[in-house]
Amino acid sequence: MALANPSRRFVRVVAVAGVTTTLAALALPAGAASSAHPAKGAATSSLTLVRLTVNGTMLTAGEIAAVAGNTTSPHLAKLVITPVDSTLTGPVGQQTITPSSGTTTVPQAPKSVSLPAGLASLTGPTLSAGASDAAGKILASAALKALGKLTVLTVPLNLQAAALSDVAQVTKSGAIAQKSVSLGKLALPSVSDLLAALGVKLPALVDQLTQGKMTQLAGLVGGSVSSLNSAVDSAQAAIGSGAPDTLSAAQSALGTATAGQTAAQSAYNAPWSGLSALSLAAIPGAPTTEPTAAAYLALSSTVRNAIQALPGASSLTTLAQAVVAAQAVVAEVNALVDALQALVNQVLGLVTGDTDPLASLGSISITTKAVANRSMQAVADVSVGSVHVLGTKLPLASLTSKLASVTKTLSSVLNSVAGVAFTAPTISVGKPFEQTHRQGATRFASASITGLTLTLPSITLPSALAVAGVPKGVSGALTLGELAETAQYTPAKAATPTTPKSGHPTSNGHPTSSGHLADTGGRVWLPIAGLVVLAGGLALRRRFGSA
Repeated sequence: MALANPSRRFVRVVAVAGVTTTLAALALPAGAASSAHPAKGAATSSLTLVRLTVNGTMLTAGEIAAVAGNTTSPHLAKLVITPVDSTLTGPVGQQTITPSSGTTTVPQAPKSVSLPAGLASLTGPTLSAGASDAAGKILASAALKALGKLTVLTVPLNLQAAALSDVAQVTKSGAIAQKSVSLGKLALPSVSDLLAALGVKLPALVDQLTQGKMTQLAGLVGGSVSSLNSAVDSAQAAIGSGAPDTLSAAQSALGTATAGQTAAQSAYNAPWSGLSALSLAAIPGAPTTEPTAAAYLALSSTVRNAIQALPGASSLTTLAQAVVAAQAVVAEVNALVDALQALVNQVLGLVTGDTDPLASLGSISITTKAVANRSMQAVADVSVGSVHVLGTKLPLASLTSKLASVTKTLSSVLNSVAGVAFTAPTISVGKPFEQTHRQGATRFASASITGLTLTLPSITLPSALAVAGVPKGVSGALTLGELAETAQYTPAKAATPTTPKSGHPTSNGHPTSSGHLADTGGRVWLPIAGLVVLAGGLALRRRFGSA
């Protein structure tokens, strides 16, 4: 079979190409475009492990600011770690970690700051941190190696740490920032240790407490003083109305009664010094020397009348009665002093012997998470494994009310003493903030929480009740675990053509209110170009066909 003429084959190719070009051109709308956008995301995670404010001066420990993102060029993967900071020193041991740093320990050696006069000191934690910018993943992370130490002069704190993990990460599928902090234990001091730290002379304080306030203080630490209260009640009843109600007042009353007895005794002694033994001997049954007031009153009225008939002795009976009465008052007040002293000793023993923390929280876990991907998630939570107030186990929900009840009693006891002004410590659990939302195709998530806030106690004392050298009027607050996360993510956008609708120009050539643009004329020239190609192909065919 003979092969087809090559020239004719060429003509057919040209013709087909022309038709294809024409059809493709007709199918292509004016202004057609396509674009592609890769997924973009950013995640930030921040932490302040401990923040302490004392009398306006702030100290912080374990500050971390982590960021990961591919929304910028170059990508960002960085941690800024500040082991300790204060308004007195500024950042101490601060270090920035980037992918070029590798995984490192921050700081290499523990860093500390202290407040003047030994009011507080803080040793920052030690962290293991690293950042990376690998294919498909941008990561900044940190983990706790050691917590450090915290000392507040007015509040001895038992603070133990278990673990910390902090991650900010961006991948092709989304952005996530999450953190978890575990504290083994946070314990306030016992009542006795708290008062000692505040510089209170406890024995001197209890001496000035009323019987009722001593009973409250004993009850606060789980003690009973009912039998001793009965002894005090009996001694007060013997004295009658106006009997002292504090050991300090009873001791003062005893001093006054003793002085009264001494004065009465002196007044009774004076007449006897002027009486001669011969004069007394002349009275049958009369003593030859000065008798006690009680012995004198025990004499018969005949003998006493005869003695009082002597010069200067007319008031001996009245003076002797005053001595006996004064002696009775001294005895009654002395019995009350003994009863109150026994009560004071019992209360002091109960308070100093009680080692239960005012409040103790165990297995504290603080978590935050912000996730932005095809879905969104925000989580902020605090959980406490165990809660004790003065040794009594409670649910977390009862912590605030029970501690408030205990400190209310303690405040009532302390503030009942003249010159004392006491503000009790408080503990509060943070409220979570959780939010997710969208703006166009971009997803956003954020979460934050402050784990625990402790308001420090403060006290003002008169000098008689204050331990010398302990700062007074100290106030402030301690926060544990300030966590915050943010994440944003925009999914990848595939290449897609866009086809705007043809406009309908008005008589002046401008687009109508429909918003579509008028045809620019390109669609007219495209078929003309196709016809030119077809005509050229046909001409070539005739030429080669006639050859």
